[in-house]
Amino acid sequence: MIIITGTMEVAPGNEDKAKENFALAAEGAKSERGCIEYRFWQSVSQPNLFRVYEEWEDKGCLKEHSEHPNFKAHGDRMAPLGVTNRKLKLIEPDRIKDLAI
Repeated sequence: MIIITGTMEVAPGNEDKAKENFALAAEGAKSERGCIEYRFWQSVSQPNLFRVYEEWEDKGCLKEHSEHPNFKAHGDRMAPLGVTNRKLKLIEPDRIKDLAI
């Protein structure tokens, strides 16, 4: 599994449009091959900051996603919103274990 996680900001005043765009991106990505999870959250304390979290079956699926029309459309929709401070990480966990609490 491959995990993409991180944060990005949009220019103040563009939060509602960003939320709409993120919802469209998530809806589209969830139908792509290998997408396990695809979510965005808006910060309560800093409304123009969004957290990104994606899970993909493997690097091949992630590569297909980056070439998918949905990915490009999302980028085109986000471009005018003043996206800055994009900090994304790719994580390749070699083992995931459920914790019994």
